[in-house]
Amino acid sequence: MSKPSEHAGQHLFIGFAGRELDASARRLLNTIQPGGVILFARNVGSAGELRRLGHTLRSELAYRPLVAMDMESGRVNRLREIVGELPTIADMKRDGSPDKADDFGHTLGRWLHQFCVDIDFAPVFDLQLTAADNALRDRCWGRTADEVIAWAGAFIEGLEREGVASCPKHFPGLGGATLDSHEKLPTIERNLTEDIEPYRHFMRRLTAIMVGHGRYPSLDDKPASLSRSVVTGLLRQQLGFDGLVLTDDLEMGAISSFEDAVAEAVIAGADMVLVCHTPEKALAAHEVLSKMPPARLAESRRRIQQFRDEWIGHKV
Repeated sequence: MSKPSEHAGQHLFIGFAGRELDASARRLLNTIQPGGVILFARNVGSAGELRRLGHTLRSELAYRPLVAMDMESGRVNRLREIVGELPTIADMKRDGSPDKADDFGHTLGRWLHQFCVDIDFAPVFDLQLTAADNALRDRCWGRTADEVIAWAGAFIEGLEREGVASCPKHFPGLGGATLDSHEKLPTIERNLTEDIEPYRHFMRRLTAIMVGHGRYPSLDDKPASLSRSVVTGLLRQQLGFDGLVLTDDLEMGAISSFEDAVAEAVIAGADMVLVCHTPEKALAAHEVLSKMPPARLAESRRRIQQFRDEWIGHKV
C-alpha cells in the first residue's frame, strides 16, 4: 500500500522562476511531484520558449502536472510579451453583446491550448460592488449576478470550446471587500445570496472553483479558503459541488500562518492549495500534506483524478 507522502504533492499547485526548467526547478518539481504548476509572466519569453516549457512540463517530468495560468482581460494578462494588450471588460461590453466575451474566451483558449495550458484561473465571478482598492478594479464582469452570468458565462463557453478548463473565483465573493486580500484579510459583512448566484447558476457544468481569502462573519471567523463552513458546508453540501476546489495563493497577505493554513485548507475541504512563489514554502506545504489523514486526501485525489480524466486524459 502506498504511503500518504507519496501522493502529497498531488494536492499542490506551485510556481517556479524562469522561462525554462533549470536544475533547481526540476529538483523542486521532481521532489514535490505537484498536481499542478502555475505559470506567471516571469515564465513567459517568446512563443517558442513558452511552447517548449509547456511541452517539458507535459512530457519530461516523472508525473505530468496540470498547467495553469491567470488569463482574464485587460491588466491581468500573463501573455502580454507574446500577444500584447488585451481588451478590457468595458471594451467588450461597449456594444452590449455577450458574444464579444465568447469570442474573447475562444481566442484565449486557442492561445493557452497551444502553450500547453490546461486550466485558466478565470473568470472572476465577483460582483463589482465598491470603488475601494480591493484588487478587483476592471476585473469584474458586472454589478449584478445576472450580468456576471451572461458575460462571464459567455467567456467560459468560448474558453472551454478550445479544451481549456475554466476556474471561476473568488468563492463565495470578494465584491464587497474594501481591502486587497493580497495584502490583508478583508471582512465582508453582506448577504451573499447574489454573490453566489453565478456559482449556483453554473453549478452543473463547473469542474473547478477557486475559494478566496475573504472573511465572512455570518459564516465563519476564518478566511473562506480555510473554513469548513464555507468549503464543505456552503459549496459542497448546500450548492452540491463535487468538482475540484482550489484555494487562492496561500502566500498572500490575508493568510497569517502559512503552515497552519495548508492543513486548515485541506481539512476545510479544499482539494488543492496554491503556493505560487517561494520554493521553501512549497516544500513546507508538501511536508504538511504528507502528514494529513489518508482518508481525507484520498477523497480529494478522487476529485483531482476526475478533473484530469475530463480535461487532460487525451493529452497525457
